[in-house]
Amino acid sequence: MPLVACALGIEARALRGARPVRTGMGPERAERAIRRALAERAHAPSGIVFAGLGASAVPGIRPGDVVIATEVRDDRGVAATDTASDWAVDAVHGLGLAVHRGVLHSSDHVVRGAERARLAGAGVTCVDMETAAAFRAARELVPDGLPLLAVRVVVDTPEYELARPATLLNGPRALRALKQVGLVLATWHPQFC
Repeated sequence: MPLVACALGIEARALRGARPVRTGMGPERAERAIRRALAERAHAPSGIVFAGLGASAVPGIRPGDVVIATEVRDDRGVAATDTASDWAVDAVHGLGLAVHRGVLHSSDHVVRGAERARLAGAGVTCVDMETAAAFRAARELVPDGLPLLAVRVVVDTPEYELARPATLLNGPRALRALKQVGLVLATWHPQFC
């Protein structure tokens, strides 16, 4: 059975069908929580999914769209590659949600403005704060090819940054999409990849 993780309580409520481990916000908390969750299990999980809300780095992706990472990186470098699952893309698309594949960059802070544009110029599609640290910890503790899947539902974009009035509409839209994604993640089995 895969281990599903997310950072925030609001994400955990949306993903409750997948019974996620809540890590807390930021790379340090995500790393500690994944290490603890893996240590508490009698057997290694069949895979790890990190899911939640994220920020689009590129224009044209809308709030409520889903980004499935093909690569996860942070300022230290690449944490995981080949994380996109064709099964997950097809399953999420089957829900009627717009799905994008691309590079997920984990930052230690909320990314805005010029920094977001710089990341987009470097090929980043979406930004979060936890996935790279969580995947590094997982690879260290279970190094034998543990399947990884990173799924982010976009809540803010270059056109509609967080902490603006549009968030009042975009936040609930993204959470509804995340709830749908949670139903899919509850059935994910790495052998489908």
